Amino acid sequence: MRKYIEPRLRRDFGGIISAYFDFLKGNFKEIINMFVGYNGIFVIFILISVYLMITGIVAIAIAQNSYSIGGSNAEESAAMITGIGVILLILVLLIATLLNYTLSSAYVSLYEERKVNNIPRKDAWEKAKRHLGGIFLVALVAVGLYIVYIIVQVILAFIPFLGSILSIFIGLGFNAWISLTIFSYVHNEDSTVFGAFGEAWDLLFSNFWKAIGVNFVLGLIIQIALMALNLLPAILVGVYIFHTVESGTSLDESVFGQILLVVVISLFCLMLMFIQLLSQTINAFVYFNLHEFKHNTFLRSRIEKIGENI
Repeated sequence: MRKYIEPRLRRDFGGIISAYFDFLKGNFKEIINMFVGYNGIFVIFILISVYLMITGIVAIAIAQNSYSIGGSNAEESAAMITGIGVILLILVLLIATLLNYTLSSAYVSLYEERKVNNIPRKDAWEKAKRHLGGIFLVALVAVGLYIVYIIVQVILAFIPFLGSILSIFIGLGFNAWISLTIFSYVHNEDSTVFGAFGEAWDLLFSNFWKAIGVNFVLGLIIQIALMALNLLPAILVGVYIFHTVESGTSLDESVFGQILLVVVISLFCLMLMFIQLLSQTINAFVYFNLHEFKHNTFLRSRIEKIGENI
């Protein structure tokens, strides 16, 4: 059994990355169980929404090639089906994102509180569901901030080279701020939504380069590892496309091709959801590290215990 990794120690950049991977090794099985257990319903809705999208696109292609009198009505109906599929998929991914960010925050919070590996997923859910209402408010505020963020990014796009560099840093900083806010709100039972935004802002700029650096490196490693799992489906799609081009077969004529696209797109969405869950556990470790450097809470508690034993 792997030992507990204290997330509140004062670590440098490399120390955070090393500690996080040690934490992941000891808790990956239960994190997987938590993801599967509470995202199963989303799998069903993702399959339905992607199926509607592909079916609608195929129906549009058929309608455009049809010269019948009802071809126009058929195309409108197909476009509506496609639109419903797209809207449903976006809604499902948004809801899943909020849930997974909250669940992963609750998991690491309980991990630090109990100081044991493999926190039961039901315990993480019990803690997470108490904060879902507040997390929804965090999301609404984040949407407003995101609009401002987009405006800033558009302005930076007109500045050659320097604008691109600043755009990357601002993007990483914005994502880290929102993630730290969510963890702060879930971890601190007496925290308010706007109090969490304030604390996350203070912690982020107490060591900005460490926060965005850890997010960038660990996020990149996790994305590469998980995207590698999509390699086989991507190869299958590539082989299928090559075959259809060679044989002159269109998508609307191939049931296998439609099923393959539904499966591959659904797998990509699931991988995206899992990346989000893992990225939030990263920021939980960043939160504890920045909090300890700023407030020395854990260090003071250890000093007090030394004094008690004298």
